[in-house]
Amino acid sequence: MSRLGGTLLTLLSALLFGCSDNDATVTKYDKSLTTLPCLSLVVFPPDALIQKSLANLYTFKEDCPYELQVSRKSGIVCNSNQNAQAKALSNFPHGFIRFDIYKERKPLYSYYKDLTSELQKRDIEDGFNRLRSDFHLK
Repeated sequence: MSRLGGTLLTLLSALLFGCSDNDATVTKYDKSLTTLPCLSLVVFPPDALIQKSLANLYTFKEDCPYELQVSRKSGIVCNSNQNAQAKALSNFPHGFIRFDIYKERKPLYSYYKDLTSELQKRDIEDGFNRLRSDFHLK
């Protein structure tokens, strides 16, 4: 496929599926950072399922300078007219889950995933296990 054809295909996909992405998006802002000695945890808004699920996966330390901020949202509606056909033919996201790591307010890492249904324990585990793999956490 030519470069122009690939660009057009990317633009067409963005127009048709602009509010939908079933895969997680991961951004590592400091690629030289490969391990973390510890993590502290902030969940906002407070969520018992997230808190309990993560406590079963990792021992967080309140005094750790590496802060994992976990957020979620549900009830998202995509109102774009450009996506009318795609809305009828696909699962648009219902919400999202996001894991961000900061040190001294500087972003180091981000994991974001659209959810097509209510947040499940498996979504939390998948996100944390990806983070665990990316930073070789025990």
